[in-house]
Amino acid sequence: MEAVSKHMNYIQLFIDQLSDAVLLVAPDHKIAAVNRHFLDLTEEADLHKGKSIDEILLRHMDGDEGTLLVAKGFISVTVSEGLLPVHEEIYRYFIVKEQPAVVHSCQESLLKTLMDIVPDFIGIKDGEGRFIFANEFVGELFELPGFDFTGKTDADLAMIRPYFRDVFQYCIETDEQVWQAREIVRCEEFVPERDGGTRFFDVYKIPVFNPDGTRKNLLVFGREITEKIKSRVLLEESEARYRLLAENAMDMITTHTPDGSFTYVSPASYALLGKKPEEILGESGYGMLHPDDEEISRMAHEALIQGPCTKTIPFRLQHKDGHYVWLETSCKSIADDTGEVVEIIGVTRDISDRKRSEDMLRQSDKLSIVGQLAASVAHEIRNPLTSLKGFIQLLQESKQLDAANYYTIMDKELNRIDQIMGQLLLLAKPQVRTYKKTCLKEIVEFVETLLQPEAIVQNVRINTELSAELPLIYAEENELKQVLINLLKNAIDSMAIGGEITIRGELLEDKIHLSVEDQGCGIPADHIQKMCEPFYTTKEKGTGLGLMVSSKIMKEHKGELKFESVEGKGTTVRMILPLS
Repeated sequence: MEAVSKHMNYIQLFIDQLSDAVLLVAPDHKIAAVNRHFLDLTEEADLHKGKSIDEILLRHMDGDEGTLLVAKGFISVTVSEGLLPVHEEIYRYFIVKEQPAVVHSCQESLLKTLMDIVPDFIGIKDGEGRFIFANEFVGELFELPGFDFTGKTDADLAMIRPYFRDVFQYCIETDEQVWQAREIVRCEEFVPERDGGTRFFDVYKIPVFNPDGTRKNLLVFGREITEKIKSRVLLEESEARYRLLAENAMDMITTHTPDGSFTYVSPASYALLGKKPEEILGESGYGMLHPDDEEISRMAHEALIQGPCTKTIPFRLQHKDGHYVWLETSCKSIADDTGEVVEIIGVTRDISDRKRSEDMLRQSDKLSIVGQLAASVAHEIRNPLTSLKGFIQLLQESKQLDAANYYTIMDKELNRIDQIMGQLLLLAKPQVRTYKKTCLKEIVEFVETLLQPEAIVQNVRINTELSAELPLIYAEENELKQVLINLLKNAIDSMAIGGEITIRGELLEDKIHLSVEDQGCGIPADHIQKMCEPFYTTKEKGTGLGLMVSSKIMKEHKGELKFESVEGKGTTVRMILPLS
């Protein structure tokens, strides 16, 4: 639009220099511009505004004379017209002269100058195919600079420049087709170059007939589009390559509208979901989504449509057979020049095997933790059991003893055993992964209570320092408990002669930092990088799975584990979690 406006300003300045009245008419037949001499002729500045050429100018049958609407009525005029390229469209210009009119040679010279400075192909032929005008661009194009094309046909030019014979022969054929069609024809034509290249042109051919229907003139306008054609070819080749990759990739490649509807689905959908692409196109993935994964998927989708970003989320979609398949999608949102998201691209793969392996690792680690806890829990349970056994024996041997106080103690000890066993069973029982708003304080209290017996046995005291301003986070509660249990277990095991463990929780730079600080033996600097590798352990009876599983859980929560340690002084492990 800016280019058109700039071009029109230039044309306006030019036509204002002409001594005759000039109108410029857009392709929709509306008057686009007039010069100051036209305004003088009509004697009214706004007479032409919003009108079409046919409303103010009536052409007579001979084509050269007509009647022009002016402020005082109508006047007889002579009219000459031509075509002028403006940006990517063809405009018509009319030179209007009040009769009697005299054609000034300077006017023709100015119009020819205008035609010559336009970087487009402009040619006018008579009804027999002879050139009556060709601008300088035509001469340069066919290696005939300064050549007078007047009276020459395309056949004549083919003899003069045999290298372009095929071009001229094609022009002869298409010219005849335009005459036969009796209407404007738009086509693409090409001109070969000496270096083996090709120049492409977007060409308009406009036939003009005499009142008796015989051929009068053929107007030819061509704009070079070589760069556009090359770009289009490169784009088509690139699209073909990417489509080949998409059609044969094992992963399912999709594109979506901002509302989530599929606009493209690669054939891999059949291997993943048992559905052909045409069965999914136009639908939304939410219809196949597992109910437990809907909230996290919608949150990711909302983030994607807020602005260009990338999200990777695991979720389950329903297979055509009815069962659910674990998938992982990496999505990227694409925005237009205004920043508004117009499309989402996704690459989806099956992670069912990975999920099964992770679940097995978690279960193995959980069982390992339960086994290590068993000794401490058993020790803790023996204390109330010993008390209960003693009281029962005492009651059996003495019938006169007041047992009321003993019953109260026995009831408390039984409740204590029940609480310990309930917590142990809750940890061991497989839990459904459900992300929800979670309170970290409650998680810390639960884990502290669970591990307190073992800490007491190891002569370890657990302190907590949690900020009162800690917000709720969106997380899987049981998995965070598992991570914190792993960290506390490691901290307890690192202090052979006892000590203190401090659990701190604070909000730093829009992230929650939950740290476990011990006074143990510390970790060598060269070992810290290996702490989360599978089966790497410094414990005699360790599995090497605890921190690996913990690290995986943190990554799934978009968080991370960070280790800080000094040998002989202790270790601090930070659980860093985003707010959402």
